[in-house]
Amino acid sequence: MVKIVSKGTIIKHDIGAGLVAVAQVISIDHSGAEVQTYDATTLDTTGAGIEYANTGYAEGGTIDLELFYDPLLAGHQGITDDITTPAEVPWEITYADAGVTTMAFTVAGTGWGFTVDMADGLKGSVSLKLDQLPTYPS
Repeated sequence: MVKIVSKGTIIKHDIGAGLVAVAQVISIDHSGAEVQTYDATTLDTTGAGIEYANTGYAEGGTIDLELFYDPLLAGHQGITDDITTPAEVPWEITYADAGVTTMAFTVAGTGWGFTVDMADGLKGSVSLKLDQLPTYPS
């Protein structure tokens, strides 16, 4: 079993001229996708456990990025452009494995914030709300 290192992972998004790498990324966090469920417990349920069933839908989740922010980088400008001109935007993560595996997804909504700290570099935080499910590597 291979352990894939994080160093070398790249995240890209479409800024109108194709996929462009977002530079200076510190971390990528996927909140996790999940199958939507509902409470299927009935009065004649046996036992104390609550029963759940799935609806047939799944939630893509959110991907959060932390990065060193440089407002002059095209990839960073593209993120703030997604705030000022909302649109569904293609993104892609490429892992640093031997096969250069990718996971493509579409973002329906983008969140943006930044932190200015005297004892640190200028940092940005990005929140990407996935539309549908990502294309998981297979």
